[in-house]
This record gives sequence, C-alpha cells and structure tokens, in this order.
Amino acid sequence: MRDEAFFLAEIHKALMPSTGCTEPVAIALNTATARANARGTLRRLTLTLDAYLYKNAMGVGIPGSDERGVALCAALGVTAGDPTARLRVLDHVTPQALQEAKRMVAQGLCEVRTREDVPDLFVECVLETDEDCVRVLTLSAHTNIARVDHAPFEPYVLPRGPQAEQPIRACTLQEMIDFANAVPVERIAFLQEGIDMNLAVAQAGRSFGLGLALGTLIEQGVIGRSPVSEAQLLCASASYARMSGVSMPVMTATGSGNQGITLLLTIEAVARARAIPQETKLRAVALANLINVYVKSYTGTLSAVCACGVASGLGASVGVVYMLGGGEQQMLGAMKNILGSISGMICDGAKEGCANKVELSSGLAVQAAFLAMQGMSIGRHDGILASDLRTLFEHLGQLVQEGMGDTNRVIVDIMQGAAGC
Repeated sequence: MRDEAFFLAEIHKALMPSTGCTEPVAIALNTATARANARGTLRRLTLTLDAYLYKNAMGVGIPGSDERGVALCAALGVTAGDPTARLRVLDHVTPQALQEAKRMVAQGLCEVRTREDVPDLFVECVLETDEDCVRVLTLSAHTNIARVDHAPFEPYVLPRGPQAEQPIRACTLQEMIDFANAVPVERIAFLQEGIDMNLAVAQAGRSFGLGLALGTLIEQGVIGRSPVSEAQLLCASASYARMSGVSMPVMTATGSGNQGITLLLTIEAVARARAIPQETKLRAVALANLINVYVKSYTGTLSAVCACGVASGLGASVGVVYMLGGGEQQMLGAMKNILGSISGMICDGAKEGCANKVELSSGLAVQAAFLAMQGMSIGRHDGILASDLRTLFEHLGQLVQEGMGDTNRVIVDIMQGAAGC
C-alpha cells in the first residue's frame, strides 16, 4: 500500500515546464551542459542519439526560430542554452545566437550520428575546443545528465537487459483512486498552474493552423459543439502551436509536452462543459497523471507508438470518468475503449501533424469515458485487452517493447529518405 507522499512525488516528478518539443530541448540541454563545462574556443561537436529521440527531433519547430533540424538544436544549445533552466534551456534565443548556431551548422562543426545498441533515450555529446574536450551523457529521461567527463575519457557501461520494475507498477487502480479522493486539495492545487500554462498556448494556437481550422468548422456547425469537440479544439490548438515552435512554455507530462496538453486540457474542457467543481477537477487531474505514469512504466519513455493515444489519452479518459462520478470498472472500461481502438497509432516523429493525433486522442478520451459511463466498453477478450489494469498494460508493454523495434527502425529509414538524409 503506497502512501500519499509516494503518489505526490510521482506527480511532481512527471510534470515539468518546457519551451519547445522535449526531444530537441533534451539535445540542447546536453550540448549547453557540455559548453558550460568546456574551456576554450569551440572546434567541433559530435552528437550521438538513439533512433527514437532522433526521430522526434528531426522535423519539429525549434523555439525562438523558424528553423528545424537536429544539428541546429545542438548548435543552439551551445550558443544560447542555459543548462540551469532544464527543459526551458532555449527560453532566450537571440537573433545573434541563432545566426551563430546556423554558422556552426553551415561550417560542418556539428556532426550527428545514431546508435541502435543504446537505451530508448540516449544523447551523447563530445565537444572539442582548442583547450579541452568534454563528453556529456543523457540517459533514460530528458533532463537526466548522467555523466560529464573531460578527456581522456573512460569507457562507460550502459544499462542492459530488463530494468528494475518501477514502483508505480505495484499500485492498484483502486489505490490511485483512493489517493485522489483523500489527498488534501491544497497539496494538488499546483496542478492548476500547468492547466493555465497549457491554456495560454492553446489560445495562441487558435489563430492559425489546425486550431483555426477546427474553430471555424465548429462555428460553421460542420463539427457539433460538445465536450468532445471542445477538448479537441483546446488540445489541437495547443499542440499545433507548440509543434510549430511557438516560444511559450507548456507543462509536460512524463517528458512530453503533447502528453501534458492531452492530459490537462482534455480534462479542463470537460470540466468547463459540465460545470465540474474546481476541487473535483484537480482530483481528476491528479488521478490522470498517475495513470499516465503507470502506462509509461510499461511502454517506455520513447517508443514506436503515439503516447498521446496510449498513455495521456488513457489518463485523461480516467480523469473524465472520475469527474462524471464513475468508479474503477468504468475507468477500466474507458481504457479498454481506447486501447481497443488506437493502440496501434504509430509515432513517426514530432511535427505539426502530431496535433492531429492529439485531436484524435483527446476526442476519443472523452467519448470513451462517456461510453463507459453508459456501461459500454470493448470486451476483455478482444485482441490485446484484459480485465485488470496490470495485465492490460503488460500486454501493451509486450507489444511495444518486443513487437515494435523493427517498426521504429523502418519509420526512421522512411523519414531519413524523405528528408534526403
């Protein structure tokens, strides 16, 4: 039986503000750390990434610029990055710093490689100057700077084989519900800050791209106004703005801004539509975050499936059920409705099109919750589904970890070919 402190720590650990997509930001944080630890004038930078992170960094907009590209992310970390700011490392990109980063890339000072025999979030930067050579290693989490070494470098051993089971897996759904019911509301009041942060980005995204188009269709009556469409509008607007490189922070969840958007704004939309009390909404958000953390403990930090659908979408749906007065069985029903529908939605890198997947995931999260409240859920014997929480996500984890390694490799090959790499 886990106590309140454990669950609060899991929520705090999962939520962090970020300016820009977290994969390029993780690269910039790594290279900014290298530059801060190196003496002398830069000569060259060699960056090595796992294929999952490379996929998510190659095509997304970089905050503070109209640019894209892994090499430029790395260079901006050197010229503009503040390593103490963590996921807000690129908050203060100046025109001069951007031009200097472009010069580094144009002169071939930033080499980018990928490795397959590494964990699913891996960044290694070797930064050479006229006086020094520094190696920085990021492992397993976007802000986890695991090593900072000066030459001559000693070999390091990467984690291999099955990792220790994350403590959240030992929790039952009922224990998480009990926490959400009992935690003093003042201890989860901070969750509103993340909602407000993501609402501001959604407002910015209403004026262009997918947010503008969806809003127009709702106003024209082509798409009916409902809790489903309101969630889709909020989430898609915020995601499109973020993926375009808008320099505004978002509250991430388990290392992803789009997951934070899906999780927080889906629940916010339904709370507004149904006039849910503030306290009930915050308790729903707390529970939703725990579900997101639980799912990611099986699927991994990065994978070949879209986590907005199979992680934050599930968490959001459980949060909606909570607000509607449902219990454990309705929550399991909502999750089965989602996993039985879009568990195969692939992740083909971070880019503006992620907003369409966020739109789909948020809308389905709301629909799945309302269906479950009507007693309608996909049967436990359908496909990879199961009747209990742990088995359900053991199946999903097996699918992702054992079944989709080749899928990710093919996705990266296609993307590199399309980009002319």
